[in-house]
Amino acid sequence: MGVMAVAAKKLSIGDLVEIAGRQYDVVSDKAAGVALEPVITKTVEELRAEHGGRPLTRQEFDELFGHLPRDGKG
Repeated sequence: MGVMAVAAKKLSIGDLVEIAGRQYDVVSDKAAGVALEPVITKTVEELRAEHGGRPLTRQEFDELFGHLPRDGKG
């Protein structure tokens, strides 16, 4: 394998880092200051790409969840 130059980047808490095809979150760590943790959350778009599906129409949403109380905020 050849030698490859890599530019160093300063990371901040909340950054997303990809190493060898896996994603990690930069998080606060009391002992080390910062640490990398595997990403455990997925976006809706990622879930749909993996499992298929589509957003609900307003009518479908109301049929499934219309009986729940609303706070009027969205």
